[in-house]
Amino acid sequence: MANLPFLVSTYSRNINIFGKERFTARNGFKGIPESYHSDVAGYAARNYYIDDLDRALAEGWINQQEYDNIVSRKTAEDPAYRPVVK
Repeated sequence: MANLPFLVSTYSRNINIFGKERFTARNGFKGIPESYHSDVAGYAARNYYIDDLDRALAEGWINQQEYDNIVSRKTAEDPAYRPVVK
């Protein structure tokens, strides 16, 4: 069965932005289904800035391996840094 897109975005947001979920079971969280890991990491790479991911790593919402996996998926078209506000 294919992964549901609304769950991919929800899992990614809950892990990387709000810290209300984890990729794997730890810190009292059950973790997301393993079949979603790749899609959730890809979604985060395409949609979140490096400082969002840095904060998720610093807060312990993702670990170094998960962070490296997400950042390695970023391409030139993906947002890396927030635009400078003038």
